[in-house]
Parts: sequence; structure tokens; C-alpha cells
Amino acid sequence: MEITKSIFREYDIRGTYPDQINEEIVKKIAVAISLKCQQERVDEICIGRDGRLSGKSLLNSLSEGLSEHGINVTNLGLVTTPLLYYAAKKSKSKSGVMITGSHNPKNYNGIKLVINDKPVSGKEIFNLIKHKRDISSSPGKIISKDIKEDYILEVTKNIKINKDKKIKLVIDCGNGAAGCIAPKLFKNIGCDVIELFSEVDGNFPNHHPDPGKTENLKDLIQEIKKTNADLGLAFDGDGDRVGLVTNTGEIIFPDKILMMFSQDILSSQKGSIIFDVKCSNALPEIIKDLGGNPIMSPTGHFHIKNGINKHNPLLAGEMSGHIFFNDKWYGFDDGHYSGARIIELIWKRNESISEMNEKLPKSFSTPELNIDVTDETKFKIIEDFSSQCSLEGEKITIDGLRINFDNGWGLLRASNTTPKLVLRFEGDSMDSLNKIKDNFLNELSRICPDIDINLV
Repeated sequence: MEITKSIFREYDIRGTYPDQINEEIVKKIAVAISLKCQQERVDEICIGRDGRLSGKSLLNSLSEGLSEHGINVTNLGLVTTPLLYYAAKKSKSKSGVMITGSHNPKNYNGIKLVINDKPVSGKEIFNLIKHKRDISSSPGKIISKDIKEDYILEVTKNIKINKDKKIKLVIDCGNGAAGCIAPKLFKNIGCDVIELFSEVDGNFPNHHPDPGKTENLKDLIQEIKKTNADLGLAFDGDGDRVGLVTNTGEIIFPDKILMMFSQDILSSQKGSIIFDVKCSNALPEIIKDLGGNPIMSPTGHFHIKNGINKHNPLLAGEMSGHIFFNDKWYGFDDGHYSGARIIELIWKRNESISEMNEKLPKSFSTPELNIDVTDETKFKIIEDFSSQCSLEGEKITIDGLRINFDNGWGLLRASNTTPKLVLRFEGDSMDSLNKIKDNFLNELSRICPDIDINLV
């Protein structure tokens, strides 16, 4: 079966099931992964899957393919990506493979990889597929393991809160894999938990599990107001991202969550904090004011993880909701643990999330906006825009084009996971925000007149 090269992306592997990714293709990918393991002198690996309909059969295919080529497999079954990363960190090999489509539509699936404690790009795996490997004369062992209780116990010990003071929390798992861990975890750390859509269902019958899109938070906001809850947390399909809603029903963008965590962590430790190119200008200012070292990164968990390996920061995160704690946790993106740290922050500061938010710098910004294009054209569009854009300002080109102006900034970049352009804008007033946004879109229309600019 011919393999579609475009599914091997900068961060991971992702495509539509069954035409782009299926059991036969996963078997071939498993051969490439086993070769990468051999290069890294790794002979054992943890594997898991999220709740997508194709996940179980793809996981079985992955397990067989790895075993046939001499790799010992620890099969975790249905887990979230943070649970897979946790299991990898605890293993001798520091290696794991997750079958997940993350927040993509339900007909997608894919693979996230960490080998020898380092992220592995889909492109590297593609380059290894052409290398043939013989089936091992001594196949690897396959064992099953449930890691969930170990994880819950360690998070509970790690988080410092007063269990006598009950925090009323609404969690929305969006019928994603977070339903297998989040309700029990937050009850265990002492929250009064109200659950929404905890049943794992790969059809996602209620709403899509992507907290980065505000329309997916409507049910959570409604339940918070109905129950007079202290806050709400939403998770994406594989649980490595978190969305936050206050007790008043206001959505807090992840760069503001990073501001809160930066204030907390830098009050007792000094070091670096990594953030992606989509974050507010106020975030690096807060980090600098508190004696920290702000480091801007390209978007994507792959780039953030490489930055963590290079700079060993206290904290890292990006606007999509991936947050990496490296102060007293393991430095991987973990939506559940991030939620637990939010609960801890409320207890430590004895303030509501809305009160904390009120003390942060005021700015006017858009959420992440998207324009539909194609995987084949998106990077060429960014290349043309970056070279031909006539807007004046400080131009940052580490990931697409971000331009800092005196009154705000604008960003245009290509998504590495979907056939979309990604935009975000911020201004020091609503008028500035609208002008920056209009100027960017006008330039995009001038440079690429064939694009249908329909922001979603």
C-alpha cells in the first residue's frame, strides 16, 4: 500500500482513517519506529491509544509490528497522551508511542512519539520507512499495564491543597480519552466534581473535543453558571491540552493562564519560561519583571519539547493549551496536571480565577483564527506573505510572520497539523486590534488574491 507522505508532519503523524492511515500502514510505521529504537539503543516501549473508533485496531497493529521487530511492548490500552508520557518517563527506556488524532475531526488518527526522552518528528519516521528490517528471530514480549492509579497517586502527592475547602469544579471531557482519568483524579485531589461528557465515545456526539475553539465551551459555561461552580476545565481529545473558564463564565486564554503560573513559580524560583509565537506581549513582560528569562518558540509541542531539553525552563506553554511544568513535574504537556495546578493556585492565593484575571494586564485580542487552505499550498502562502508583506514593524520569522507594532501585534503562520492558516491579533485598544487585523487581512488579499478569507 502506498504511503501518503503528507501525513508525516513536523510534530507527529496524522491523517484520515482508513485511506491515509490504517492497520497496514501502521505496521510499516512500526518497522521504522523499531529502527529508531535500535539507533537509540532502546529495546522496550510503552504504547497507548485515545478513544477514537479506529484506535483499538491501530494499537494492536502497532503492538504486533513492534514486537515482530524485537521491541518489548508495554500496552497501556485506552489512555490520554499525558498518561502515555508519564509511563514513558517512568520506564527504563523513556520511550512511548501514542495512537491519537488529538483534536482533529473524528475520521482522523495518528501517532505521537518520544524515544529515549526526546520527541521524534513524523518526517524522521518517514525517512526511516524506506529502510528494510527483517522480522526478529526473537520477538519482543507484549505485556498489558494500567498506569492510571500510579499517576493519580503521584499527582495527588504533588499538589498542595487543603481538602477541607472543597472547590466546585465542572470538567468537560468532550467524550475524549480524558474521561478515563480526569473525573477520578479531580475527585481524588479534593474537588467537588461535576462531569460533562465523560463517557469515551469516538463519535464525539456532544461537541468536538477542542477547547481552543470557543464554541466548544458553551456547555461548560452554561453548567458553571447553573451550578455556581468555582471554575470549569475542558480537555481536548487526548487530554494533553486544557481550557479554563472562570466562575463568572469567562474564557481565559492559555497565555493568560501562563501569566498566572509564571507569577506563582517565579515568586519562589528564578529561571526561564518558554512560550510560543502566538502568545501575548504581556507574558514576556511579566516574566522579565519577575526576574525570569522569557524565550519565544515556534508553535508546536515538538518545538517546545526541544526547547525544554535545550534550556531546562521552569515552565513552558503555548496558546493552544499545551502547558509543560518542569519545576516539580516531568516537563511534558499534561492537561490534567495543568488543571490540578490551577486548583492549587486558587488554594494558595485564596482568590477566584476571575479575581486573578482582573489583576493581569488588560489587552484586546482575538482567539486563534483559521483560514481553510490545503496542505499542499499553506507553506508557500506563508513564504509569499513573509517576503512580500509591506507592513512596518518588528518582524519575527521563527514561525510564519509575526509583526510587533507600537500598539499591538499580528501573526500569520501555517498549521502543522491541519490544512489551515493560523492568525492571531492583539492591540492595546479595540480600535488598534481591529486596525491591525484589517491591515493583515488586506495584505494577505493583496499578496494571495485567490485565498477565500473566511475566518473561523
